[in-house]
Amino acid sequence: MTTYLEDIAVGSVLESGSHTLTASEITAFCLISGDHNPLHTDDAHARTAGFRERIAHGLLVVSIASGLPSSADDWVLNTFLEESRRFRGPVYPGDTIHMISTVTDVRRSRSDPTRGVVTLSVEVRNQRDEIAAEGIDVVMVGAREDA
Repeated sequence: MTTYLEDIAVGSVLESGSHTLTASEITAFCLISGDHNPLHTDDAHARTAGFRERIAHGLLVVSIASGLPSSADDWVLNTFLEESRRFRGPVYPGDTIHMISTVTDVRRSRSDPTRGVVTLSVEVRNQRDEIAAEGIDVVMVGAREDA
């Protein structure tokens, strides 16, 4: 189903699919990002910092969560304009994350009436329903031509 700006209502809730993070994904992200902080590579070091084992990079969690399938995949254009996150808790290898997004604002673009801007409040949660990250997404969405 194709969804245009006019079809999106403030208060709508979107729940994504889920993904279980693996230790190999954390290792791969270390290689891709160049971030080899021992919190992400060394279980013993992570324990000295108060974690039960090594943790996923916050930006890895954001990247995976942002790519999880949801009904927003049907939005026309759906291009990120802004994304902000506050990290609330660790994500460990074996944790399964999903994202819950609530539409907080919908407005037509001032500069281009064929597009609009949708703001969402987002939470990334694990399998225990604990919040790992929360924040705001702002996306551009296509509007109907006849509107």
